[in-house]
Order: sequence, then C-alpha cells, then structure tokens
Amino acid sequence: MKSAATVVGIIAITLEAGLLFRAWRERFLSQFPLFYSYVTYVLTWSLITFPIYFLVPRIYPSVYWFFYLMMITAEFAVIAEASDHIFSTYPMIRRLGRLLTGAICLFLFAVYVIPPLTLNQPSGKALIELYKRMSLTKAVLIIALLAVARLYKLQVGRNVSGLMLGFIAFLAVNIANASLVQSYGWAVYFKAYTLIEPLAFVLALSIWCVALWRYEPVLAARGRFSHNGAAVSDPLADRLGRYDAELSRLFRR
Repeated sequence: MKSAATVVGIIAITLEAGLLFRAWRERFLSQFPLFYSYVTYVLTWSLITFPIYFLVPRIYPSVYWFFYLMMITAEFAVIAEASDHIFSTYPMIRRLGRLLTGAICLFLFAVYVIPPLTLNQPSGKALIELYKRMSLTKAVLIIALLAVARLYKLQVGRNVSGLMLGFIAFLAVNIANASLVQSYGWAVYFKAYTLIEPLAFVLALSIWCVALWRYEPVLAARGRFSHNGAAVSDPLADRLGRYDAELSRLFRR
C-alpha cells in the first residue's frame, strides 16, 4: 500500500507541474489566476509533505493535517474561477456573484459545516465529517453555477467545462470515500481511504490537463446570436445585459 501511495503521489506531482508548465509556456496563467494559484499551493504542499512522509514519518501526520485543512479551504478558489468565467461578459453580475457565493458559503458554514465540530467526538471523526460537509457545499455551488449557465444559455467553453467536470468528479469520489470511512471505521477502511483520495485528485488533474492543454476563450457577442446568417436578439442575454447595466449604475452611486 505504501508503494502504491508513492506511485500515486509521484503521478500527482508530475501532473500538477505539467499543468502549471503548460500554462506558463503558452502564456495563459493569467487567464485562470485563482485556479493556478490553487494548483501551485497543492504542488508546494506535495513537495513539502512528500519527503517528510519518508524522512520524518513521526511529524508527518501533524504537517499533513495542517496543509490538508488549508487545501480544502483553498478549493473554493476553483469555484470562484468558474463563476468569474461564466459571467465574464457581465462584470457587475460577476461581482455580485462573488458576493453571493461568499454569503452562501458563510451561511452553509454556520448552519451545516461548523455544528459537527461542536459535538464531543474524536478528532478523526470530526475532520472527516468536516471534509464531507465542505465537499457537499462545494458540489452544491458547482451545480448551482451549471444550473444558472443552462437557464440563461451562457456559453461556458471547453476550459471552464473541463475545470468544473474535474472538480465535481473529485468531490463526488471524496464524498463517497468519506461516507465509507464513516460506515466501516478507520480500522477497516483506513488504507483504502488514504489511497482513494489521492487517486481522486489524480483523476481531476488528468481531466484538467486535457481541458486546459490550450486556452480556448469563449468569443460570443453579448445579447445576440446568429440564425440563418442574421443576427437575432436573445431575450435571456438581453435581460442579463440590462440587469448588468442596472447593477453598474447602482455600484457607481
């Protein structure tokens, strides 16, 4: 199991470095600043904790859980990045979306994520419950973004679609993984849990490497689309455009 975890760890580091190198080489790091900042953090975390795992195993659990808690918080950057790109044509709606996303996150933390931590239970169980609930919160936010994009016929694009697909796959596997460890206990499921979690991230990284291998911006005229060679007004896009203009006036006051 240790050798398998080592191989998975090396694959993850290679994919993380490859993802960053490709974006740097093709000069589109700045197009996804939040996402690539998150990948940079994960790569740094991997490069620090990986040697500790072999050289100083005594302190590895403490170091791992510190970086782990920071990482599951940093994952919200992926959602913010997706939201920014979905509403890139509507800057004021994008700004409002950030505020609403932050407000929803704070609300879910207050009523759904934090309460289990106040219960008298072992730290291991509390951390797994925390991670499971945070993952569910992120999954709900991603699904809400996709629902809004579909409702208003917003073009998502290959890059952002792949970004969200990889992230939702990662979250789904980890939610199931956390549920299994809660059902069977650490004694029975610990080895499988510690292997499945990095495998889930390797799956996400693989999807991201394919989806973000080259930058493909979404070039669409706001509020209009083509039908049989003629430009036709899109009512939903026009409505969003008017809403964005109203928000712009309100923000200037």
